[in-house]
Amino acid sequence: MLKALAEAGGKVIGGARFSLTSVLPSVLLVTIVAAVERAGLYDLGARPDFSAVQPGKDDTAAVVLFVFFAFVFGVLIRPFEAAIVQLLEGYWERPSPLAPLREAAVERHRRRRDRAAVVLRYSEDVARAERSASASPGARPHGGSVPLRELAERDRRSVRLRRRAQRARRIRAGYPTEIRPDDPQEDRDSEGELLPTSLGNMLLRAERLSGDRYGLDMSHVYPRIYPFIAPRMESAVTQQLSLIAATASLAVSLGIATLAMLPLVLRGDAWSLLPLAPAVLTVLAYRGAVSAAAFHGTLLSAVFDVHRFDLIKAFHYPVPRSADRLVGLNMMISEYLAQDEARLDQELDLPMKHEPESDDVLHRANGNGPTQA
Repeated sequence: MLKALAEAGGKVIGGARFSLTSVLPSVLLVTIVAAVERAGLYDLGARPDFSAVQPGKDDTAAVVLFVFFAFVFGVLIRPFEAAIVQLLEGYWERPSPLAPLREAAVERHRRRRDRAAVVLRYSEDVARAERSASASPGARPHGGSVPLRELAERDRRSVRLRRRAQRARRIRAGYPTEIRPDDPQEDRDSEGELLPTSLGNMLLRAERLSGDRYGLDMSHVYPRIYPFIAPRMESAVTQQLSLIAATASLAVSLGIATLAMLPLVLRGDAWSLLPLAPAVLTVLAYRGAVSAAAFHGTLLSAVFDVHRFDLIKAFHYPVPRSADRLVGLNMMISEYLAQDEARLDQELDLPMKHEPESDDVLHRANGNGPTQA
């Protein structure tokens, strides 16, 4: 009966996503702190007693209250999931206590990105020079033979360079690339704007690669494109967002657990190493969020690749026949949607083309049918 009630309640307030992103992190945090406290580890001069961790027959009411309050806590923190993700993304604006660290963190990522770019350019120059040298007839010694030691050293050097280039390529793939047109009124980084965290930069890269290549501003356009997304693609995007929220919540919960267990360091025995466990899991959870954000970028790119014409059709404008006109019209629509006081006749006074109701993109979206690109 209780299981049925829990499943019914979970479906009402979010289903499996609620259980994963809301209840599990809070339960995990409270369980860790409660287990450390009941074992007596916070008493620096006493030996731990792990037999007290397991609830006894007299603790039934306490267990029920524990589960109940963990559930309630999960319900209460669910509205803050977006805030948790934004915190890990690096949107540290004042009055956030992390605001003073923002500039230093951004500069660290800028140097990391620029070093990767230098390594990539150097590897490309070396590869180009080697190809030119091998193609030159005078580059080989008399008789065409090369000492074995020189060949081995050359191969080792080439392997090291390829490894450095691969690592630099992975690093560069974690940062956004600026492909928007130059605007003299905006102070932009020519390589792409940066955020102070790896998760923020990966998600910002996803936004840049998905919409900007078609002249669409992701933040303003995606909510309008969402009704047209094919069901399977929409399901994949939703699941990936849930995974990002889940790993972000776990990272924050495990980080708080690490801070709560820091007093154990003062014990000076083997239990002083116990805070390392949640600290390592925090790093793994955060890296999992970054990896999930990378695949989320691929899904967003697929959404815009398939549905890049649907917003134009929703405005009842004829689809341009050239890429330049398509990007230009998309930029005009994005700019119009970004303004609060813009009027259609002033910003987008273009000839319209009204399709029959059966062919209208909004009609097909309301019918839960996937639109065609």
